[in-house]
Amino acid sequence: MKKRLFSILIALMGLSLLGIIVVQIFWIQTNLSNRDRQFSLSVNNALAAVSEQIKERELRDYISATQKIMDSLGSPKASQLTEVFQYIDRSTIDNKTLLVSRGIIEDSYGIFPELFDPASSDSTPILDYRSVKATTFLEEDVEGTIDRMSVSERIERIERLSSMDKAKYESIFMDIAATKVIEKRVSTFELELLLGQELLLRDIDVGFEFRVFEGNRMSSLGTDQFLQNINKTTYRMPLFVDENGLSKYELRLIFLEKTAFLRSSVFSSIALSVLFTVVLITVFAITFFQALKQKKISDIKTDFINNMTHEFKTPIATIQLALDALGTSAIAKQPNKVTQYLSLIRDESRRMNTQVENVLQISRLDRRELELTTTLIDPHTAINTAIEHVRLLVDQREGKLNVSLDPMQIKLPISESHMTNVWVNLLENAIKYSDDIVEIDLITSVTNEAFTVTVKDKGIGMSNNVKRKVFNRFYRQESGDIHTVKGHGLGLSYVKRIVELHNGTIYVKSQLKKGSTFTVRFPLKHKL
Repeated sequence: MKKRLFSILIALMGLSLLGIIVVQIFWIQTNLSNRDRQFSLSVNNALAAVSEQIKERELRDYISATQKIMDSLGSPKASQLTEVFQYIDRSTIDNKTLLVSRGIIEDSYGIFPELFDPASSDSTPILDYRSVKATTFLEEDVEGTIDRMSVSERIERIERLSSMDKAKYESIFMDIAATKVIEKRVSTFELELLLGQELLLRDIDVGFEFRVFEGNRMSSLGTDQFLQNINKTTYRMPLFVDENGLSKYELRLIFLEKTAFLRSSVFSSIALSVLFTVVLITVFAITFFQALKQKKISDIKTDFINNMTHEFKTPIATIQLALDALGTSAIAKQPNKVTQYLSLIRDESRRMNTQVENVLQISRLDRRELELTTTLIDPHTAINTAIEHVRLLVDQREGKLNVSLDPMQIKLPISESHMTNVWVNLLENAIKYSDDIVEIDLITSVTNEAFTVTVKDKGIGMSNNVKRKVFNRFYRQESGDIHTVKGHGLGLSYVKRIVELHNGTIYVKSQLKKGSTFTVRFPLKHKL
């Protein structure tokens, strides 16, 4: 994938993720806003219900007290028939026309408003009302006359009669109650009880404070913590509204933990939204880093192919030149030259075969198909073989290879061929990544716990970033021309895998321009 297209895709994915996050935040804010409006509506309905219940309770108290007094006085002192009205009905049994007459009788027991309020100057007695009914059979011509009464007039009279039980005392007692102070009409306990009940009916279970005000004057009715939280959102509702819809009292309500309650009420939806957003961000991050990793692997593989091509190009050209030389008659007549060129072809062919074999071994290691055939031998055997293999390379660089082998004889189950390759790779790396002066120390030690091999050089060293990646497959330290140091980035990956298959460990210490130290450690199953 081209770098520009890759960058565009990453940018589009990032913008999409950012857009989803913004939409999620907007949805959460909208959800909280809607819940706040619903909360306010429920609170106002609860306050209205409390106000109506208090008003009805007060009216019932006055009516009950009046009825008790009337019952104790016995018969009324005076009665008067009022509000006589008639309407036409028809018998369902014999289909005859009936004239139904209704009337209201006012009974006076001599009860005056001053009985409830001594300061009252109203001398109008409180009356009780009873309804009476009479039925008369009518002739057809009378029915026609009565039938001329308007429908609205009949309905009005019937409604007045049916609501009379409630309305007959209401206006009187409202005037009486209005003369009393608010503390005489309702208590803090009643308000708190009714508010709690109405709020719970609407699923509002949160602490609240309230106070009753007369205009801007605060009454003694309410909770003590109201003033300390007066800066919070206040809900208001008038109390004891008169016939004109006016009231001088107002119930004010606040909630201590409104914000926390609103958030808890939508917590599940917010939590799921946050969870899915986090999952989406995580997936995006994983995808992003995997894409970067794959791109890097692709670059590394391309570099590997280029290096392999470079490694094969020289021996192939050498073989081609040797074959061309052998094809000439002058060389064919010189047996020494023929032998020399054939040896050159054999060496270069063996070199290419070694490169291919290394790649195949790494592939088999990745697929877990490589089987090690181990033999219980002295580990120094493979080390000595590797030293002989690289001795010529050190001499060509006019360097030093200082070897210090522990004299204690031990035996370990190892694959001699693979372990030889391990030491060859480590020594060749020390040679390749040394500057003009090649100086390598190879030290072995045998302790009661383990057999340890250290390969130390004084070469270019590695940064911390390189140390973390040095055992990765195809990884090569880049510095200027990538082909300055030949290789495929497979050697140390192969070394680490072989060491691990022998139950060993390998780690590296390095500093830039001071050299590197590779330490391989094999635990001893049986202590010495």
